[in-house]
Amino acid sequence: MVVSICIVGAPGLIGKRHTQHALDEPRVDLTCIIDPTPTGEQFAADKGLTLYKSVDEMLEARRAGKVKVDGAILATPNGTHVPLGLQMMQAGIHALVEKPFSTDIASGRSLVAAEKGSSAKILVGQHRRFNPCALNCKKLVDSGKLGKILAVQGVWATLKPLSYFEAPTEWRKASGTGGPVLINLVHCLDLLRFWFGNVVRVYCEVGESTRGHAVEETGACTLKFASGMVGTFIFSDAAASPYNFESATGENPLLPQTGEPTYTVLGTRGSLSFPQLQTWHYTDPSHSWTDSLVQDDPLAIDPTPPFTHQLRHFADVCEGTAEPQCGGEDALCTIITLEAILESMKTGKPVDVAQG
Repeated sequence: MVVSICIVGAPGLIGKRHTQHALDEPRVDLTCIIDPTPTGEQFAADKGLTLYKSVDEMLEARRAGKVKVDGAILATPNGTHVPLGLQMMQAGIHALVEKPFSTDIASGRSLVAAEKGSSAKILVGQHRRFNPCALNCKKLVDSGKLGKILAVQGVWATLKPLSYFEAPTEWRKASGTGGPVLINLVHCLDLLRFWFGNVVRVYCEVGESTRGHAVEETGACTLKFASGMVGTFIFSDAAASPYNFESATGENPLLPQTGEPTYTVLGTRGSLSFPQLQTWHYTDPSHSWTDSLVQDDPLAIDPTPPFTHQLRHFADVCEGTAEPQCGGEDALCTIITLEAILESMKTGKPVDVAQG
């Protein structure tokens, strides 16, 4: 079965990636794109795609039988994810909603409620859950090979150019919709939750501002997980650094691949660095710090791009043969954790995370 999809915001930075993967994937038929800008007109013409200027226009054409849309990919500015998602749920169209799922808890809950009252499903675009390095890390953690996980240390840092914040994407520097917490840390926290479970307490120190925007640039977090493990995480979009997930894994073709470690996982029986995934452990459980650690070869890596895996999974969701890997309620837990971090940045105090 071929699933008919549309992409809202196709000419954008992430929308272009979704578009190319959709055009390359035989399991889906990209029947149209939706974008109100002149850039959208040119992009549609270049790709030979049908263009609608709004979701309402597409829905009217769909009701008239002029276009088939089973699922929609929402690759639009952060503040539009919930209202567009609500439209899709009301129309019974499955939605792949790019992260962040919402920009606040209240609107996220409204979208979760709409999904429960709809025949359609929501898949949230946490594509790192489909990254082979991330999946192999989860296998190692879940296997017990590292023993009881005690701590994790992570970093996401890169230098975004000033052009990144200019029109028509100036929303990226606006408080409440932009900044690395909602744009980048959302991926990192989701991955940590995917590997280790929910976070129950956070504390975050705010770093200096180099651009003078209303949003944060740099921060240092401490994390307490429900399992009892602890973690630290540094994030910055103003630092010249190879230490970020995209550069480390080579996942994003726009960023040069460096292979530098971005996570260190520490357990009672062994430890690992990510994305190398070479585990360090003792040959005998009775050994300790004066004994030599040995390394194991990493697990084999699936070369299929994560966006391809995610798109195929979305097709399964549209067909009704799979439940979303990251659904609305799961993604809302990440938003709740992010809001706790933002609150800690404002108050300078630790904040308990009330999931749900």
